[in-house]
Amino acid sequence: MQPNVLSPLCNNNWDIAFMKNRKMGWLGSTAQRGFTFIELVVVIAVIALLAGVLIPNVTSVTKDAKASKILQLYDSMRTACERYYIDMGSLPIEYSGSSYNSASYHLLSLTQSSSNWKGPYIDHPLSTGDNPFDSTVYLYNSIGSHASNGFDLNGDGTDDATGTGNYLVLWGIPSDTAQFVDSALDKGNLGSDWKTSGRVEYVSSEKKLAILILDA
Repeated sequence: MQPNVLSPLCNNNWDIAFMKNRKMGWLGSTAQRGFTFIELVVVIAVIALLAGVLIPNVTSVTKDAKASKILQLYDSMRTACERYYIDMGSLPIEYSGSSYNSASYHLLSLTQSSSNWKGPYIDHPLSTGDNPFDSTVYLYNSIGSHASNGFDLNGDGTDDATGTGNYLVLWGIPSDTAQFVDSALDKGNLGSDWKTSGRVEYVSSEKKLAILILDA
């Protein structure tokens, strides 16, 4: 008797069935397929939702960090000005910018000729790097035009701090950052306009923030 040998036609049919079974996963293999249109829409919607939640939070954290840097500068300069005043009996200045490299513009950071000077009172000369928005920053010792001629400390519409006094002026500061600083120093409750009352003043048109440090 002839052995039962599958014909070539039978072999082909079996191969086709085998490949079909593999494609459908009947032999334990995992079917490979792409995303459907609906699945892609769902994924995109989830990404958009997460972006809407995360991006504002990141922006807020960045804004708060820059405002905190200004507050840290205020604290360090206040301590330095107080120490300088005790030693020298006068108020210092400290200017940023390449036009002010001499020691006469850096009374807190660069060695002075007076024997009463016991500095440095800050660890480096004031520079644009101390402004979180990389713009100019100055420490003045005479309250004048850079601070609207005075500071209305009581919020009653009258400038209480005028004449001699230390105050910081920073340029390039956005309004929301300036308001954050104001809320920390003035608690945001002096007068009807936070920009013109208290220790913090702000000029929107110039993005100029002025902070009173010492009123001598």
